Amino acid sequence: MRVDLITGFLGSGKTTFIRKYLSWLQEKGERIRIIENEFGAVNVDTRLLQDMTQEIDDLAGCCMCCTGKDRFISMLLEAAAGGYDRVLVEPSGIYDVDEFFSVMRLEKVAQVCEIGSILTIVDACLPQMPSGESGYLMYAQLLAAGEIILSKTQLAGSGTGERVLQWMQDLVHSIDPEQTLNTPVCTKHWDDFTPEDYRRFESCGFYHGRHNRKLFDHGAAYATFMTVGNFYDEKDLERRLHKVFEDPEHGEILRIKGFMRDPGKNWYEVNCTRHDFQIKPVSIRRGLAVVIGQKLNEAKLKETLES
Repeated sequence: MRVDLITGFLGSGKTTFIRKYLSWLQEKGERIRIIENEFGAVNVDTRLLQDMTQEIDDLAGCCMCCTGKDRFISMLLEAAAGGYDRVLVEPSGIYDVDEFFSVMRLEKVAQVCEIGSILTIVDACLPQMPSGESGYLMYAQLLAAGEIILSKTQLAGSGTGERVLQWMQDLVHSIDPEQTLNTPVCTKHWDDFTPEDYRRFESCGFYHGRHNRKLFDHGAAYATFMTVGNFYDEKDLERRLHKVFEDPEHGEILRIKGFMRDPGKNWYEVNCTRHDFQIKPVSIRRGLAVVIGQKLNEAKLKETLES
């Protein structure tokens, strides 16, 4: 059974890409299983994929490279025993890709699974090069990829490919001055993908070579805050979410996503990073939202989102 890893940092567009990639694979007649991992307690992305397939394993509330590793291994073995052609793995946006290789090398996994493609999604609108833990995670994801796919290129303007390629090279060099990024980069608008593009994605493979390795505790580096929210209407919700990102007293906020309800029982899907705000009405009838970041101030978050 082939196992494709679709990786990328928080909010890069992994789920949106998987919807397109899954549709292509389904049209070919492949039987696909999806493993969705979310660092927070609510897996929003699972719900966003359920209209396309029910063949989803939900691994929420942990990271599959550490606390959820054993469950991830079990999911792979169960999928292989179930006769699936391919598994698409969407890890959390703070996933250590080196741990994926360690799982795939395990004898019991290697007997029934093989790595297909590792595709790394990079937000072309990302305003600055990440540093610290975030920078290292992206560094490792970039170096493992068989192909890097830029998202939101239609919003980033002309010269996006060259600019982001330089940005990625600078990130790699900042961690390992002797390392060079030679991975192919796809800069196409996603609506323009052709069958040839998808055939390349499914066969691009991966790279597992030498790079500087860093071990760290995800739980210590990143934190989550769950909320049902308390707001008047969509405009008030947007105002509160902007305040969370803009006021540093809340902590270093990386992403807010999930589902929230106003007093009139209208539900909204929230999917926000500092530079990409998406709030839209949905028909869902239950849910929570999760705030992901570093050094979170829970008291301040409660004050802004729930008072």
